Amino acid sequence: MSQVLKVMVVDDTITYRMIMKKVVETIPGTQVVSTAPNGKLALGKIADDIPHVVCLDVEMPEMDGLTTLQHLKQRYPQIAVIMVSGVSRSNANIVMECLNAGALDFVTKPMETNADKARDALRAELEPMLAIIARKLPPAGAPVTPPVAPPEPVRPHVVAPAPRPAAKPVAFNLASFRPELLVIGSSTGGPAALTKVLSDIPKALKIPTLIVQHMPPVFTASLAAQLTRSSGKKVVEAKEGIELEPGLVVLAMGGHHMTLQNQGKHYKMALNEGPRVNECRPAVDVLFMSVAAAFPQPVLSVILTGMGRDGANGVDALKRMGRTYCLTQEKESCVVYGMPRAVDEMGLSDESLPLNQIGSRIHELCNR
Repeated sequence: MSQVLKVMVVDDTITYRMIMKKVVETIPGTQVVSTAPNGKLALGKIADDIPHVVCLDVEMPEMDGLTTLQHLKQRYPQIAVIMVSGVSRSNANIVMECLNAGALDFVTKPMETNADKARDALRAELEPMLAIIARKLPPAGAPVTPPVAPPEPVRPHVVAPAPRPAAKPVAFNLASFRPELLVIGSSTGGPAALTKVLSDIPKALKIPTLIVQHMPPVFTASLAAQLTRSSGKKVVEAKEGIELEPGLVVLAMGGHHMTLQNQGKHYKMALNEGPRVNECRPAVDVLFMSVAAAFPQPVLSVILTGMGRDGANGVDALKRMGRTYCLTQEKESCVVYGMPRAVDEMGLSDESLPLNQIGSRIHELCNR
């Protein structure tokens, strides 16, 4: 029998605490066990009924969200934390710090003026995150302390090929592989994973890098700035017409699909607000498929942690052209194994690696 997912809501606005409480309790299998108007009071109340997850506002008096998160991770590392943020550049900067400090993910406070639409929008963001946490709960009656995760293996595990659902890709020769472009897709847990991967690449690559991280508008500019600071690489948010150059890392703009366009001897980025793909915009599949169509040189593709299966069809398109070698993040180091699993199960991953080996492997493959 599964446990009820216990949730704590922390927000300085009584109206928003009530909205969040009502939204959470419309999701089957969840219960709000406590609320608090700021982080200081939340930390004082949390021991009375330890929740599985805390929905934590970013901006609060007495103790803000980032400080509260840091205390929570020190005292109760087993508790998942979802940040709740307004849409502003200052909030976006703080959210990036929270994600790197251990927050699972974040949701944005809806801009809808219609109350019913606002609640629906909030539930649509929150429900899949709570489902991830609920699936990891032990059965009711099991010990509360979660098992310790097994250590990451020292050596990479090469994924055995699985039967393909359609035509076989062109045979791939790793011995002659010299990538001219690196493409990366990530979602839930992605900001921290990207920080680790880019930081583990010793110096700027001699080839361009294109990244799709599922994220709404405003937040991707802050993520690009944070990745630049943490990794020492030049990371920019995509703009229409930006031209690829060696060592440049281009991050898809939130709310826009990013595609690669071949303009003779030059490759430029194009943005559009087309329909969501895999319920996402930007979508990894959109970028990867455009690369398969526009870029005739070898490509190194990487799929990191994230829910859903975005990226699998894009890797498949590159594989069918015989132009990609694919790395996926190993299950044990993923916040959510969904996106890498979709690629692994289609037999498209050439190597499945723990997060702490992906950056060095990228460096090795790109500097052969």
